[in-house]
Amino acid sequence: MKNALTLAALAATLAFGILAHGAEPKVRVLPSAEDATKKPVLVGRNITGNMIVIFELEPAKGMWMQMGSPPRWVEHPIGKGEVFHVDVRPVDPESNTRISYAEVKFSAVNRNNKKKLSGTLHPMWGRGGLHYCMNSPLAGDGTYEATITVGVPAFARASQDKDLWTKPVTTKFHFKLAGGKLTEVTEPQR
Repeated sequence: MKNALTLAALAATLAFGILAHGAEPKVRVLPSAEDATKKPVLVGRNITGNMIVIFELEPAKGMWMQMGSPPRWVEHPIGKGEVFHVDVRPVDPESNTRISYAEVKFSAVNRNNKKKLSGTLHPMWGRGGLHYCMNSPLAGDGTYEATITVGVPAFARASQDKDLWTKPVTTKFHFKLAGGKLTEVTEPQR
């Protein structure tokens, strides 16, 4: 009975877009602070708009990117002060594959010092596969409200999938930095 109620609540949430329209994330206090400049830390996993959006912070990384005309590969090193790698993975829950060819935007506000940051995440291939990312110093210690928007993917769809991901989806995450380490994150949705 409990599983049926959970599935019904999940279906209602997806149908009415509650998560996509600003529901506050549930907070999970970590038993001990985790240093995202040393290893990947899961900030949260939300289900919204018929996709799963996974958000991690990890150590900043240098990247190779195509730039210019004609395109050439250019190394984009870690910038001054960039200690975090913002890593977002939109996933199709049915096939468990990453959603490619989407514009992914990240914004966050530090509620304590009111500093804001935002950017469009670059698609990147790494050891964990396709993800969207950017390096960032973030905005100091404090409690953050982060918003991630995944745009409509620009790829063809089979007839049975024509209604998937036809509108951008937005979801929110919570995390708290103290001494540069994560002490609170978003409770992952199942």
